[in-house]
Amino acid sequence: MDTEFARFDRDGNGVILPEEVAAAQREAATTEALRQNRQVFGKLDQDGNGQLSPQEFSALANPQAIPIDPTPIMSQFDTDKDGIVTLIEYRIATQSNFDRIDTDRDGIVTAVEMNAAGIVP
Repeated sequence: MDTEFARFDRDGNGVILPEEVAAAQREAATTEALRQNRQVFGKLDQDGNGQLSPQEFSALANPQAIPIDPTPIMSQFDTDKDGIVTLIEYRIATQSNFDRIDTDRDGIVTAVEMNAAGIVP
């Protein structure tokens, strides 16, 4: 009990003020956050060199947690709706999209054309 009291009684005057409780709680939260950060860092630092490479850092992003839905892509490219996208289907859809954006039909998509199509360059 006395140790816990002393932890809150920051100035040691024998009384605990709300500011002292808040300071002790902030310190405990910071200590716990640092502990957890060191633990996570240790798991990410696969080669143990004390630094995170871009590949190690990328493990923070959990691609398994990102919802994946192939439907929009398949709908766009699988023109015959057989459940697969062939190179021909892909080329047709891609060329069609290019042609839609290339409004002056010069074979070059400019920033102005992209902007007009709603694509921010």
